[in-house]
Parts: sequence; C-alpha cells; structure tokens
Amino acid sequence: MANVECTPKGALDFKWGKKRGKGGKKRDTQFYESFTFDGDDYALFDTVYLQNETHTEPHIGKIIKIWETPSRDKAKKVKVQWFFRPREISKFLIGIQIYYNEVFLACGDGIGLSNINPLESIAGKCNLVCISKDARNPQPSDEAVQNADFVFYRYFDVGKRKLVEEIDDKILGVEVKNIFNKMA
Repeated sequence: MANVECTPKGALDFKWGKKRGKGGKKRDTQFYESFTFDGDDYALFDTVYLQNETHTEPHIGKIIKIWETPSRDKAKKVKVQWFFRPREISKFLIGIQIYYNEVFLACGDGIGLSNINPLESIAGKCNLVCISKDARNPQPSDEAVQNADFVFYRYFDVGKRKLVEEIDDKILGVEVKNIFNKMA
C-alpha cells in the first residue's frame, strides 16, 4: 500500500514559498515572497478575495506583505492594500460614471488604506487589471481586460475621502510598478 499524505479534516493545505528575510522589533519575524494555500500559489502583489463577514461579496485586496509571527502559535499574516467596490464608497461617487466591473484602489493616509489579516482569510485569487493610461502602467491586452474580474484606473484617497486620478510613486512604501499590471 502506498504512503498517502493526509491533511487533517478541516485543515487547509499550506506551504511557505520563498523567504524574504527577517524583521520586526526583535528581528525574529520571518517574511516571505510567496506561499501555497488550499492548492493555489500566491505571491507578493497578487490581488485576492478576502472573506467578508458583513456582506456576501468578498473584500478585494492586493497582498503587500507576508509573514509568520515568531510566537508559539506561528500565526500566518498578510497585509493587504484595499480596493473599494463602488457600493462601498457610493456617497463619494455621485454624478461619476463607472464601469460595471470597476473598483478603486485605496490611496492616501487614513483608515481603509490597508490592514493586517490572517492568511487563512484569503478566499481565492482575483483577476484584476489596471486600465490606467499612466505611463508607469504596462498596458493590458484587450483579451486581458475582457477576461478580468475587475478593472481599475482610479483611486480613492481615504484621507481626503475623494476620488483621484493620479497617485504618487509609492503607496505604503510599495512602488506603483507593483500595484499596476505586471510586465509581460
């Protein structure tokens, strides 16, 4: 009889990927570039769905940091930068035309820009394409746009509480090249 590796009932399949280095206050937090979770590979700057306990639609966020805590429980964490669905910021979109599948990247300073979540709150990958004409954004193919779950080209400044059409070179210390489409 062949050896079969089993995952305990209720547990999800998980494996760390490439390490980034150590950091944190005591320099004992292990950071990573990637991981495999429930059969899917994830990496820094992937866009993902996260469980939403108050609504049936999941949240949408971009993974900007991945780590495991040094404590006994070895908690797996991800920091995500949020995207807003139009319904979530509807009072700030009065009179503004939006695409049927458009979302808005959080920017600025304030509550709603990002937060830290248990890695296990990830509910799957999200195919999001940036259609901004910004020179820093590699332009997507028509096919990529058609196959996207969501598109974005505008940003919601959480501090100023308004829509903006341009962003700085970095948000949360992350270069915009990691926010825009990946180079082909």
